[in-house]
Amino acid sequence: MDEQPPPATVSSLESAVIDEQIHLLQAAVVKLQNCFQQLNPEQLWWRPASDQNSIGNLALHVCGNLNQWVVSGVGGEPDRRDRQAEFEACDGHSVESLLLLIDETIATVAQVLRSTTVESLLARRTIQGFEVTGLRAIIHSISHFVGHTHQIIQLTRLQLGSDYTFAWSPESQRDHLPI
Repeated sequence: MDEQPPPATVSSLESAVIDEQIHLLQAAVVKLQNCFQQLNPEQLWWRPASDQNSIGNLALHVCGNLNQWVVSGVGGEPDRRDRQAEFEACDGHSVESLLLLIDETIATVAQVLRSTTVESLLARRTIQGFEVTGLRAIIHSISHFVGHTHQIIQLTRLQLGSDYTFAWSPESQRDHLPI
């Protein structure tokens, strides 16, 4: 009986792409932490208008999206997302609990990304009704996360005005690159 070779591991180019995607997530988390640490519970759930999302909604939404597209869609875990609940929430999560959810989600996503294979990156699958490759699912979801990160920054700045403190400036340490 012929043994099948192990699945191809991610080459150095694919590894660099995966590392960059993880870096984008981690850089976004630094900015989210900066915003969340400046907010009180009321500001976390403040909506600019009744038909718009709060920072809390957006945090739940980006975690749900990453879990659906990367952890489930690429990693093969069951899809347990309740997308509507992400937008209907109006409290129930503290600043600390949302930061923990974000950290846990990013750690799980990074684990999925680091264990992916070339075959998994190229394989087609259906996520949220869209036919995509694993690579497209990863890039879509992470760019979605970064986009909503900037929306959270803007909502934080709207509420805090001149009291807002930036996470990074040209004079600050260069531990994290800006996104």
